[in-house]
Amino acid sequence: MLRLLHQISVRQLRSSLGRTSLVIGGVATGVSLMVAINIVNASVLQSFRRTISLIAGPAALEVTLGLGEIGFPESALDIVRRDPDVVAAVPLVRGTISLTGGSEETLQLFGADLTAEEELGRYPIMTSDRESIVRGLEDPRTILVTTTFAARHGLQPGRSIRLATPGGVDDFVVRGLLQESGIARILGGQLAVMDLPAAQLLLGKTGRIDQIDIVLRDEVSIAGVQRRLQAALPTALTVSRPEQRGEHYERVLAAFQGMLTGLSTLCLIAGVFIIYNTSATGALRRAAVMAELRLLGAEEGRLFRLLMIEAGVLGTFGTLLGIASGMVLARLLSGMVSDSMGVIFQLRFPVERLTTRLPEQVAIASLGIATTLFASYFAARRASRVEPLDVMRGADRTETRPPRSGRLTACWAVLVAVSAAALAMEVRHKSFAWGNFGSTLWNASVLVIAIPLVVAGGTTLSRVIPRLFGVEGRVAVESILRARSRTGTTVAAVALVIAIGITVSTLAYSFRRSVAAYYEQGFNLGDLVVSAMTTEGGWLETPLPLVIAERLREVPGVKGVEVLRYVTGHVYAGERIALFALSDGFFDPARFGARWYLEGDAREAAEAIRAERGVNISVALADRFNLHVGDSIELETPTGPLKVPIVGVVRDYSSDRGAVMLSYQLLAERWAEPTVSRVTLMLEPGASVEVVRARIAETLGTEYRLKILSFGEMVRYQSAAIDRAFAFTDAMQLLIAIVTVAGIFDLLVAAIVERKRELSLWQVIGADQGSVRRSVVIESATIGALGTALGVVVGLITAWIWVRFNFPYLLGFTLDFHFAVASTLYYAALAMVMTVVAGYGAAYYATRQSVLENLHADSGRTV
Repeated sequence: MLRLLHQISVRQLRSSLGRTSLVIGGVATGVSLMVAINIVNASVLQSFRRTISLIAGPAALEVTLGLGEIGFPESALDIVRRDPDVVAAVPLVRGTISLTGGSEETLQLFGADLTAEEELGRYPIMTSDRESIVRGLEDPRTILVTTTFAARHGLQPGRSIRLATPGGVDDFVVRGLLQESGIARILGGQLAVMDLPAAQLLLGKTGRIDQIDIVLRDEVSIAGVQRRLQAALPTALTVSRPEQRGEHYERVLAAFQGMLTGLSTLCLIAGVFIIYNTSATGALRRAAVMAELRLLGAEEGRLFRLLMIEAGVLGTFGTLLGIASGMVLARLLSGMVSDSMGVIFQLRFPVERLTTRLPEQVAIASLGIATTLFASYFAARRASRVEPLDVMRGADRTETRPPRSGRLTACWAVLVAVSAAALAMEVRHKSFAWGNFGSTLWNASVLVIAIPLVVAGGTTLSRVIPRLFGVEGRVAVESILRARSRTGTTVAAVALVIAIGITVSTLAYSFRRSVAAYYEQGFNLGDLVVSAMTTEGGWLETPLPLVIAERLREVPGVKGVEVLRYVTGHVYAGERIALFALSDGFFDPARFGARWYLEGDAREAAEAIRAERGVNISVALADRFNLHVGDSIELETPTGPLKVPIVGVVRDYSSDRGAVMLSYQLLAERWAEPTVSRVTLMLEPGASVEVVRARIAETLGTEYRLKILSFGEMVRYQSAAIDRAFAFTDAMQLLIAIVTVAGIFDLLVAAIVERKRELSLWQVIGADQGSVRRSVVIESATIGALGTALGVVVGLITAWIWVRFNFPYLLGFTLDFHFAVASTLYYAALAMVMTVVAGYGAAYYATRQSVLENLHADSGRTV
């Protein structure tokens, strides 16, 4: 076997380096995407765990409201400090600030008690005199920044810097520099630290804190202290270990990571198909060699093992290349994926370094090699069973046996039935795993049904193509129908590329259009929208003090003001949900009508919410916890439990795990929340939007860094955020398209070049080169058109499955289905151009050869 590998396999693989490279590239593509996504997922989670651990410092326990993204009364601090086993209870607040002067650079601001030794130890400070920092705390504008940030902006201790905060724009004095370690390194140097009271004032959190870090005496029972504090504190507060919060966020991110895995599964199908195509065409081209070996006495089983060992070797090379390229791709994708997560979950996911889990990489490598062996099995079995006499007679090697359409159709029907059953299980168990299995199976079924469709369409092609293109069309159709398996394989290849592209494009387009319609219909009650320039990690802007709404009301030309506050990190039944608080003007039944109310009456719901006697909940929350209109939902608040009736179930895109839509007045009363996320302005009749915008900038622009957008601009801002959320899919699609297009090109070229003898005979009987080439181009264009049509149908259904089933159970958003027509036309044009160019290139190569040489080479191939 080793001798055969050396004398036969190595030479054959060298002589067709392009095809060999495609096999290796096909394996590498699938493995690379899976490795990259696995590394990115692991890296984001590991980085998030490190961030939480570093924020907690030496704390054994921490107290938060929900997941620590909502502030709570500072009075809880006294309760914690009274516990006999608590050595120190350190309060903390967090927020986002930014540079002024048009810069988009932001800093994560941490407010801590810098007079406490525990806090000075948490933030290593580079200065010759630490006491000067403590003395400088008398100035509420004292701030600490990192050495990296200071070097970039030419700052030294004692220098000032102008910053925009939720409390307004002001000059701050740099009293010390933070070493580039710990939290500062995780955040890429974008860290600032202030004394707690000053930070509370700037962030609009006076009297409130985000977190209490608890340091315990040595050798005490952490669980015991945890139970004791949980009983003493208000029920809305959570006492937990820092790592428990990290575990909770892992559950939050599991859905997004499931989506990445699902998309990579579709990519793996493309990789399998590339391997199958290249292995099949390679085996057919080596039919003469296999026949000679059979004549020399080689057994069928030995030849089959030889081809499978070849496949295993190529699969191993491809897997190793895929792992290496996957690590590079992970570095390129990590920023895009973390940004996508930030947009969807409103969290910052800084990735300091990549994390590789060896057992998972070994599993992916094994899958890559197994995939190669599976994809190569059928071609190897067919090539090893080739009949020597058939090859010596010059039989058509591109069609070894007639296709069995009935059997393939029955197999396709079974695949479709199993796929439908999987989707039914997804709905029943609310499990994306079933949906991903079903959609992948349906997408893969194109490989089975393509040949029967070519057979079924043979009569129509025989009528239409010759009528359009004459004799050249007749020759093209005869070639297509004479090799139905080859044609069906190529059609399936084209369809698969188009289907995957349509699925990803339609998913992003449906999300964008659904969110745009949601904002246009539900929030289009004003002319201008005012918010902070900085964001909290995604599309949501940093909160502003409520007083801004009152000051905006006094701007000439402003008729009315409405506010909204989006609060993340609230926990309900163990899930991270959102609170979406709106002032009365938003609850207009004329806008939030039957389109958005899946349950409940819009008019009755609006009346109840305005009177603080009810709330709406999102579809995601209703489905997850089986809640309906008439039920009550109990929410933990800083002022005690709040039990309120559900008056509506509505569409909402503010939180993947669910949202509660309530009156802003109720939020202000029960959560003591004095800030707003956005202020919507209604202008006086005849007032100019640009004039009022300029007045706002003139009145408040020097005090606050504001974003003042018209409603249309706000919708475009939301659309841009969605584009960011799906940016990583563009890179995935590009990689798939490049390798798959190369595979299809190889398949078409190999199939046509194999027919050099046939094309030469046509020239012998009088056809000129132009007619031969046009016939081949017509043939390849017809194959491209069939593949495009099949790909559009399969992609349409696959996209519908993802929008209707997979996406809601993954990320909790119910979307309207919007077919990505523009992207579909792009992919269709790409497929047609690709197939026509491949056909013309192969025909040009074949007809440029000497007719006699082609006839002689083909007839003497087995000699």
